[in-house]
Amino acid sequence: MPEKTVRDAFGKAVRGLGAGLGEEGPEEGEDEEEWAERVADEVVASGQRVRLVPARVRRIDEGIARYMRDRGVAWPPPELADLDANPEPPSLSGGEVTAAAVTTVLRGGAAVTPQGIGDVLRAVQPTGWGNPAASLAEYTVEDVPDAAREVFLPDGGMSTVPDGDVRGALLSLAETATLEDLREAWEVSGATREWALDLCARVEAELDAGELGDAALAWLMGRAFVSGLVLMAQVGDRHWSPTDRASDSLILLMMRRSLRDLDGKVPDCRWELLGSPAVLPAPLIPFLQPRHASELQ
Repeated sequence: MPEKTVRDAFGKAVRGLGAGLGEEGPEEGEDEEEWAERVADEVVASGQRVRLVPARVRRIDEGIARYMRDRGVAWPPPELADLDANPEPPSLSGGEVTAAAVTTVLRGGAAVTPQGIGDVLRAVQPTGWGNPAASLAEYTVEDVPDAAREVFLPDGGMSTVPDGDVRGALLSLAETATLEDLREAWEVSGATREWALDLCARVEAELDAGELGDAALAWLMGRAFVSGLVLMAQVGDRHWSPTDRASDSLILLMMRRSLRDLDGKVPDCRWELLGSPAVLPAPLIPFLQPRHASELQ
């Protein structure tokens, strides 16, 4: 297949993301932040909402909760609340999450904050859980001020994610990434989709059999981490087209670029933690780790 055809296909996938969203740009005298917030408010007012937890995931969460309570196990796990340092964790509405998502699409890294990352993790967690991962994100600046200063800028924003419309950054990747990188991301995207659907099916089978095992353990370990976010995205996309796969592939490439940028800004990151199934789905581990991470294994 000609290279131009491949790149055109990836570019078309990006152009279809949020078609028409903010295309008119800021009004005269309106700064970018105000403009993004206005567009987000308009989207929310129109009734559109980001799907937080797909019905299939919610059913599995509820099935596991029933299983545990029927056997006298305290659920949600109280240990999670003990490890959550936020005494008053926020609970965003669907409209608030949608507004945050729109703002991030339009402003990129300029809109990303530690609290915002924590908000997303909490928005998709099972009902009633404490969330140590969200807590770690929310208190990043206080916990590691020297390192955090390189990533979360004093005047706001995240330095490892490009500022501006995320779709522009993705389109740039479609035009400039090597064909090998595009192919690798395409394969990893497909493998991640299979991982998510397979995990759902295996946990459902354990629930049907009345005996939770390895699949439920994997589910619970990753449910409040990045694995859970990936799970939400993949399971919520019931009709996954080649266009969806292409846009997912470019998002994965952008994630990898951001992690490599982070690796350069903050030395001695513990990249070996990415190898835990509680943090990342197995197909993403070798793809997202910085190049030198194999030395740490």
